[in-house]
Amino acid sequence: MNARTGDIGSFVFGRSGHNSLRRVVFALLIVTGLLLYVGGKVKIVQLGYRIEALEREKHDLEHENRSLQIEASSLSSPARIEEIAIKRLGMVRPANENIVIVKRKRDSDRAKSGAPHDK
Repeated sequence: MNARTGDIGSFVFGRSGHNSLRRVVFALLIVTGLLLYVGGKVKIVQLGYRIEALEREKHDLEHENRSLQIEASSLSSPARIEEIAIKRLGMVRPANENIVIVKRKRDSDRAKSGAPHDK
């Protein structure tokens, strides 16, 4: 054990320890930069897949919404409601002499008379 204290570094870094340390730090910086670059690219690809999945889901929901709107309009049609009222509830159409037609005032007529607007 005749090694002097100054020689201990030469076992780790060789003869030119300062130059080797620079190489190691430079290599670490390059590896870190590459990892950050690749990590960013991976994240972009993942977000692209997520966007595609959300666009597919949006398309499916829009299609379902259109189908439900068509179904709602068919279920609320006056002819269907009348059929249910007559067949299931036993209602009958009133005679023509029992029908009273009430006409709404137009907005311009209300404005002239000072009546409040229906909302």
